[in-house]
Amino acid sequence: MKTPKMTTWLIYALGGGWGHFTRSLSLGRIASRYHHVKILTNSPYATYLRDESCDVQIIAPDAGFAATCEQVRDVLLNTRYDCLIVDTFPRGLGGELADILPQLKHIPRILIHRDISPVYIHRFALRSFVTENFDAIIVPGEGEDSPLADLPIVRYTSPWLIRNAEELPDRMKARSLLGLNCAHPCEGNSRLHKQNPPARLREKIILVCAAGQASELSFFGKLSTHLEAAFPDAALRVLAPVCPEGCPPQFWVSHSPGIECLPAADVVVGGAGYNTVHECAAVGVPLVAFAFKRLYDRQKVRALRCAYCVEEIEDAIATVAMLQNQVSNRPADYPNGAVEAVRLIEKQFT
Repeated sequence: MKTPKMTTWLIYALGGGWGHFTRSLSLGRIASRYHHVKILTNSPYATYLRDESCDVQIIAPDAGFAATCEQVRDVLLNTRYDCLIVDTFPRGLGGELADILPQLKHIPRILIHRDISPVYIHRFALRSFVTENFDAIIVPGEGEDSPLADLPIVRYTSPWLIRNAEELPDRMKARSLLGLNCAHPCEGNSRLHKQNPPARLREKIILVCAAGQASELSFFGKLSTHLEAAFPDAALRVLAPVCPEGCPPQFWVSHSPGIECLPAADVVVGGAGYNTVHECAAVGVPLVAFAFKRLYDRQKVRALRCAYCVEEIEDAIATVAMLQNQVSNRPADYPNGAVEAVRLIEKQFT
């Protein structure tokens, strides 16, 4: 197989949560095997979730609208790169790309089209804008029913994930990441152990993924106390960059990337953001999801399609109770759409 020509890719990944930056890293770490990848982000989690294979340039999350737009303009117009990849927002998070993209017609420009509100698309006449300013649109696992889906430059991949299937730890290793492995000498790989696993290995594991916006962490802290009271015989862990307010400290775990913890979980409770939903689906762990309101992201649409959507903590507890008695079918493998996306982008240079 012919090795692709080394090029420099710049990924625009501005947004206030995990999604844009994580999705861009998922692509960038695959592309960096053959290309130099730069990621421009203002995510408050950029220092928490890093990958040395990509050159990450951080705009301070609190820089303000005007300062952020000016820094974006400076990078895009004064940095050398061979390809621009824009995640989710064709005109930029604040519309700052509207007059920049026409100046970049000498290089391929690719839009990553995650599912977004049709209201946003119609409000800014994005069908014509995208057609005029992008050479390709890649849909990373969702958005087939969006108003842009019928454009001839659209290509589809599976969801982009920050770990391939073969990179994930097994269940025992994932348990250790959550601080749940037992140290008793009888808990080795003996035949007796496999037939009669210790109680601590048989207990159900409920994993709360406290992703999303920082302002939502306190909700997950409250949720954890309710889950602890409702399931005293289960092992509860709360995965978050910092311990959420109200969360008992003994339940808090900080590990990145979070997908590496999922093989240990019997059920996950979290939001319905892009990464949480698609990572749980790939690993085969059921997700009880709260669809948080977003300006552009349709979390409820995603949750209804791929998870158990709930609105109240009481509903979440009832759904977790139901799922505890089910045996989930864990796939041995799953496709990572980021691999196919790299190939599609490389075709823009041929």
